[in-house]
Amino acid sequence: MGVITNLSVTSDVALVTLNMAPAGPDFVSRLFRALTELDVNVDMISQTALTGPQVALNFTAKGEDIGKIMEISARIREKYPTIKPLVSGNNVKISLYGEKMPEYAGIAAGVFEVIADCGADILMITTSTVDISILVSEASADACVSALKERYQL
Repeated sequence: MGVITNLSVTSDVALVTLNMAPAGPDFVSRLFRALTELDVNVDMISQTALTGPQVALNFTAKGEDIGKIMEISARIREKYPTIKPLVSGNNVKISLYGEKMPEYAGIAAGVFEVIADCGADILMITTSTVDISILVSEASADACVSALKERYQL
């Protein structure tokens, strides 16, 4: 059995980037509370490292929630005019899982090499000790999934 034992695919994923968002948990907690109140289920979340008063915050949700996300983005811009929201749809999340991943170096490097060989742009990456999730455009997803399945014999 290989190090990566499962690959899953989630289609119709929206990517939201809030550039120049206020740093700190107060803004983040209010944002995710507002998303919850509109029944937006957030999946991947990532934030740039804190180097000053502002950060870039990224998250994904179902593509069908783009309208709700745009509504929240407009409300956010009223209160925080420096925030630059970017929303894109038609993305695909590819998740690779393996309980033995923490025991081996180079797993991420191998995954990223496969994606690079496919010519795909990585829109977002999140990880845990046992999984790597990568967001790519719908146009490049099939090639990436096929190549990852081949590389990891899935």
